[in-house]
Amino acid sequence: MVLEEISKLGWPLLAAIVCYLIGGAVYRLYLSPLAKFPGPKLATLTLWYEFYYDVVKTGTYIFEIEKIHKTYGPIVRINPYELHVNDPNFYEELYAGGGKKRNKYGWFVRVFGGIKDGAIATVGHDLHRIRRGAINPFFSKANVRKLESGIIQAKVDKLLARMQQLEQTGQPVDLNLMYNAFTSDVIVEYAFGKSHDYLDNEDFNKNFFHMMNSMHHVGALSRHFGWFLPVMLSIPEFITTKIDKGMAAFAKFQDTCKSQIAGIMKEMESHSSKPIPTIFHDIINSDLAPKEKTLDRLWQEGQTFVAAGTETTAWCLTVITFHLLQNPEILQKLQDELRESKATSSTQLEKLPYLSAIIQEGLRLSFGVCSRLPRTAPTTELQLHDGNKLWTIPADTPVSMSAGLIHLDPRIFPSPLEFEPERWINNKSLDKYLVAFSKGSRQCVGINLAYSEMYICLNAVFARYGAVGMDTPAKMVLYETTKEDVEIKHDLFVPGPKLDSKGVRVFFE
Repeated sequence: MVLEEISKLGWPLLAAIVCYLIGGAVYRLYLSPLAKFPGPKLATLTLWYEFYYDVVKTGTYIFEIEKIHKTYGPIVRINPYELHVNDPNFYEELYAGGGKKRNKYGWFVRVFGGIKDGAIATVGHDLHRIRRGAINPFFSKANVRKLESGIIQAKVDKLLARMQQLEQTGQPVDLNLMYNAFTSDVIVEYAFGKSHDYLDNEDFNKNFFHMMNSMHHVGALSRHFGWFLPVMLSIPEFITTKIDKGMAAFAKFQDTCKSQIAGIMKEMESHSSKPIPTIFHDIINSDLAPKEKTLDRLWQEGQTFVAAGTETTAWCLTVITFHLLQNPEILQKLQDELRESKATSSTQLEKLPYLSAIIQEGLRLSFGVCSRLPRTAPTTELQLHDGNKLWTIPADTPVSMSAGLIHLDPRIFPSPLEFEPERWINNKSLDKYLVAFSKGSRQCVGINLAYSEMYICLNAVFARYGAVGMDTPAKMVLYETTKEDVEIKHDLFVPGPKLDSKGVRVFFE
């Protein structure tokens, strides 16, 4: 009897589901405010299209989007709710500053998992402005300059010491791991007052950085299933370790951030000693509302500082080093410039045209964040002319662009996969198309710190090391590494090389 009743309900329920799906499809294809924008019908109908490329095929939707643009033009619909633009001249309009309101897209920031209250994941323009206002002074160029000799130079000296130790072993080392240890030691001491000293670790604490990389591989999954990361991080560590060691290490990383900030807060409350100034002292002493100064929010900012201040700068240094070793003639020109200038501070080094061009070219080919970064203009329409038609984008529509496509656009950068620093010499018109740090009110807060690290590090490293056959005190030699190990093959929010890459490996002699 019960089964008969269930059977009677089944057909109407099935009919309702079918009607719902058909109605949704008709709306998305023909009635939605975005129906007028071109794009594949399957992408218009469902997020599963994107899921297939970014989750099943591991971060390859960026390349599918590139194909969509080649078919449909500079503005396309890439899922039921979002548009993508591939017109580099539109970038400064979308990622605007100067009081123009730009919100983040709530669905997309789920990629950040458990840091929903950090500035990086803050959706609303106004709240983001308040949170960034408390952080900006600490990362200003003037403040970075003050701490340059005390932190950055000390870590560069330690990096050089480790390289010289490795000269004695002849063993290959993962260059990106070493640079990650360097940038991590800088940002952790800068933000928390005490470094983790990964440069002192024999293997540069490779498990920590492998954990960070593994989290990028689940980022797209957490975007589609917002509950995934919070649920995984809520599982006790002894269970998570058996399920996913990377996830367990990530949870431990979060606990470390919490304990470090809790220690700073306790120290400030007790006045037990003269504190080492950190960004968290500045935030706690700022005029932010009390709810913005809680431990639960501040550890999220701490996690962001460490992750964002480590990987992208380290990868840029890795890409630059690879290309310099691959192109000794470029490295020779750099060393000639460095020897002639004898500059040491970033203020002096920034005036060197060839070193600056090398860093710009390194940023172009390392991308910073390669992923698309959706924004919405909550109260205003945006307009884009594609050469034939003026497109009006409805207010509050998620619109994205991708550094991974702009930096490899042959219309702007001929031979885009080649490392050619000369393209930047006396060519200021290219500067607007370098978007490794994004632009506007949500530009990367660590831009000044990143530049200081790169200038000082590259100056020190290549004052000593040259490629094979060069007249330098020591040599850095690529080991079983090819260009494929630095080229973008996967968009994991940050660029990923081929999945079977063993990294950019070198040995010293």
